[in-house]
Amino acid sequence: MKRGSVAERLQKEFVWLLVFGFFCLSACAASQSAPPDMAETGSSSAQTQQQAEEPPLLLPQASGTVVYAEDGVTIDASHTDQGYVMIRCEPGEKRLKARISTPLQTYYYDLPDGEAYSVFPLQMGDGTYTVRVMEQAESDLYAVRYGVELQIALADQTLPFLYPNQYVWYDADTKTVQKARELAQGLTSHKAIADRFYEYVVSHMTYDTQKANTVENGYLPNADDALESGSGICFDYAALLAVMLRSEGIPVKVLIGTVTPENLYHAWNSVYLDGTWTWMDPTLDGTGHKERDYITERIY
Repeated sequence: MKRGSVAERLQKEFVWLLVFGFFCLSACAASQSAPPDMAETGSSSAQTQQQAEEPPLLLPQASGTVVYAEDGVTIDASHTDQGYVMIRCEPGEKRLKARISTPLQTYYYDLPDGEAYSVFPLQMGDGTYTVRVMEQAESDLYAVRYGVELQIALADQTLPFLYPNQYVWYDADTKTVQKARELAQGLTSHKAIADRFYEYVVSHMTYDTQKANTVENGYLPNADDALESGSGICFDYAALLAVMLRSEGIPVKVLIGTVTPENLYHAWNSVYLDGTWTWMDPTLDGTGHKERDYITERIY
């Protein structure tokens, strides 16, 4: 009986060991395969969360839902509630200008011809705008080629300063936009992002005196050129900062006017932070100028 009991007990222990061993092997296999799947899922979730936190890049569209066309001019007013209008004109021999006005102010822009649209801001708020394409008659005299009146009701008053336009141009491939994404990593407040961008422009850029003395009328800044060269005039400083901020969903104006007491013709920025337009001038940083020294003539 004792010998049989021992044999039975050994047999049971052997069976239990087999079961336990199989369970251990299964657990080991599961533990070896689980972490990569979990890591991959975690990484994917982190990427999704990061992408979700990045503000959308607002870019103008010529949707064709509201279009005015005549004499080779096409005015796409599909998204005027977003603060911009788009114009293109068939190629010709005469110089062209876009004239955009309200009873308060008139803006003139050089208008290239061709298939591509140029984007112009509706920065004067709600109301009646007259949009005209002007064709050079002689010297500085221009005749109206085509024009329309538009009733503008902005969805938000800051929208004209959130989209690219002819003076603050960028798209998804612009390197300055990618640099802004890099610099904004880890920051959550608009003020923190604006401060970092401002400090970057101030430290990155060097004023180009020769360019300032030779720049021609109608000059349009290129943010990527300024980013790559690290030099430019005040217009380049202001445009570089504006592209970075707008691409991160922060409204910002490029202002042009005069700085006193030097009577310096100048470009600077105003950034919308915590419900208030905040003056910033990366070019004259550290010179002791105050906001009261600036007289604004034009806003882009």
